[in-house]
Amino acid sequence: MVSFICNICGRHNHVENFETEPASCACGSNVRLRALIHLLSVELFGQSLVLTDFPRLKAIRGLGMTDQQCYASILAEKFDYTNTYYDREPRFDFTESHEQLAGSYDFILSADVLEHIAPPIERALEETHRLLKPSGFFGVTIFCSPDDRMSEHFPGLHEYRVLKLGDAVVLVNRRRDGVVEIREDLIFHGGSGETLEMREFGISGLEGKLLEAGFRQVKFLTDNIAEIGVLFDRHVSQPLIARKESFVLAPAARSQLIDQWQAALEEARKERERADGLASQIRMAADSRWLRLGRTLGAGPKFD
Repeated sequence: MVSFICNICGRHNHVENFETEPASCACGSNVRLRALIHLLSVELFGQSLVLTDFPRLKAIRGLGMTDQQCYASILAEKFDYTNTYYDREPRFDFTESHEQLAGSYDFILSADVLEHIAPPIERALEETHRLLKPSGFFGVTIFCSPDDRMSEHFPGLHEYRVLKLGDAVVLVNRRRDGVVEIREDLIFHGGSGETLEMREFGISGLEGKLLEAGFRQVKFLTDNIAEIGVLFDRHVSQPLIARKESFVLAPAARSQLIDQWQAALEEARKERERADGLASQIRMAADSRWLRLGRTLGAGPKFD
């Protein structure tokens, strides 16, 4: 039996047969998603908070690579955050240049997406780095080969289509030299089409490519955090944070945080005043002569 509090929705869970990849909370979260939100929280606030308890800071800007709805909708409530897709609106292709958005984002999240981006993967990593602010960071989960081996499945990919041919699904590719090739040894994650696995990373190779893209530090999460249901085994995707520089709250975000803190203090003051007023009314009622008479006769309410 595994008991934990989901750090996305805040539910208490008791799971008899705990597995890392299937959802283990009613909100749809699994180990890698909870690990990603843990890393996001620690990077932003210095501690691991439940996502629903994050302060509402619209001065913080984030971008998602096909993030799952169980946390994307909450991120949109808390921050200036947009979830994007490769194959539908709002579309965003990380292999293309977006000069007008350079240096715009505090964080970008990618949960098991990097293995599906068409080669060269360096192009997407460099664009991600360019989109982030100087103190921005990239939160990632990605399966890494246990033997630390990186494999690019289709290094000559250029003009291609994934097609159904009889009972099989094949990839038809015209390389840059004009040669047409057909591949049947395809691996799909959760479906077909854009879920085609383009590569398998090794931890060393992934870290090297992130550093080559311009990130200054890559930190992998490898420790179990049982209280939030983050328990690793060899099947789970690797969570990590790639930093440009250490994250610092911008003045506008600090101002919003202080405003919320002061509003919470004011609400607590009002609650104390209401409680004190109610206590005063109870004391006055307890001292009334009618209640004293009732108590003498063995009737009426009793106040402690």
